[in-house]
Amino acid sequence: MKKIILILFLYSLSFSISEAQWIRQLSPGHFITDVEFINRNTGWACGNNAIYKTTNGGQNWINQPNPSTYLIMQIHPVNDSVVYAAGWWNFLKTTNGGDNWISIFSGEPGMGMPALDAIFFINENTGWLAGQVVYLKTTDGGNSFIDSGRIEGSPKDIFFKNENEGIMSGVVASVFRTTNGGTNWIKERLIQQGSQYDFFKVSFINDSVGFIGGEIVFKTTNFGLTWDSVGSVPFGFEQSYCIEFADEHTGYSGGTAGTLFKTTNGGGTWVQFQGPEFGQGFYRSIYAYNDSIVWAVGNAKIIFTENGGLTNTEQLSSSVPDEFKLYQNFPNPFNSKTKIRFDLLKSGEVKLEIFDALGRKVSTLLNERKQPGTYEVLIEFENLNSGVYFYRLSSDNKSLNMKMLLIK
Repeated sequence: MKKIILILFLYSLSFSISEAQWIRQLSPGHFITDVEFINRNTGWACGNNAIYKTTNGGQNWINQPNPSTYLIMQIHPVNDSVVYAAGWWNFLKTTNGGDNWISIFSGEPGMGMPALDAIFFINENTGWLAGQVVYLKTTDGGNSFIDSGRIEGSPKDIFFKNENEGIMSGVVASVFRTTNGGTNWIKERLIQQGSQYDFFKVSFINDSVGFIGGEIVFKTTNFGLTWDSVGSVPFGFEQSYCIEFADEHTGYSGGTAGTLFKTTNGGGTWVQFQGPEFGQGFYRSIYAYNDSIVWAVGNAKIIFTENGGLTNTEQLSSSVPDEFKLYQNFPNPFNSKTKIRFDLLKSGEVKLEIFDALGRKVSTLLNERKQPGTYEVLIEFENLNSGVYFYRLSSDNKSLNMKMLLIK
């Protein structure tokens, strides 16, 4: 699957513009290091001794007082009640959704407390914590810990698919794998010794398929037994801080200088789709609810998109049409560029997608709420091969499909 560039075409004198790429939901004035959701509406974010919660998809973020005095690096909600948070010299827990946070342990630098970067819980009781050459496990909700000793290279992220099999990412392009609950870890360096790449995040979309990496992206289809390089993110002078895949095709990555990149072909090609308009500060964590609804957090910001960050949308006419209708693209057949027009009879959630001849999704063009009216989209196929493609318009539990032919 190749890159598709979308340009919305205005043909009517009557129109309104909706700025729907990314919106800033919170400007806290300090670092935000992680964001996690348990459903479409309920999620938590953390940062400099701060924890925020939303129950309406980020329209409002509520600061939850907590006993930490240092940086909280990651947060892990097990369900809507039990949530864990860990960071430098602190480990916190709540059993009532964050109304009250307790400190399981905390301290000052030099007091022997671990500086934690990663946390993952498989259920309310069993979880793992790791950081600067330290690794801990608990099976009783943090009442006690098993210290498995020092880990070569500081782990940065953890994911377990069950109580035995887990993956950790680390510095110097390292990935660790365990099959016995973390008693032993097998280390693999995916790039040769001397590499400056660090793997800050690991992203699994199911129990087998996952992605890891920074500028170079690796994929596994057997839960870490083997990893294959699938592409690279063109960060340039930036360093990659986070990677997140919504499915096997659509992924997001952010770096140190305030840019975000997106892939729609499984990591093979990455396109910058958000620049530093929200500031030069880094992005440290991304959460993708699906291929379109995404949150990204970093230096003094929580931003959000509900259309995958692809493009602005323009309502071309506010006149209510006679029916819900999808038109044949024009021209058809076409060479690289074509237009898709559609009518919406009433307001609702609208999705416009493109599929190849095998039924594989090439891209989601729109995925947002629209008002009644007429819309037209100009699509530029820069690198797709000649062939038959299908486009689908879905709204209000109805869908319409059309076929188009690309000839080069």
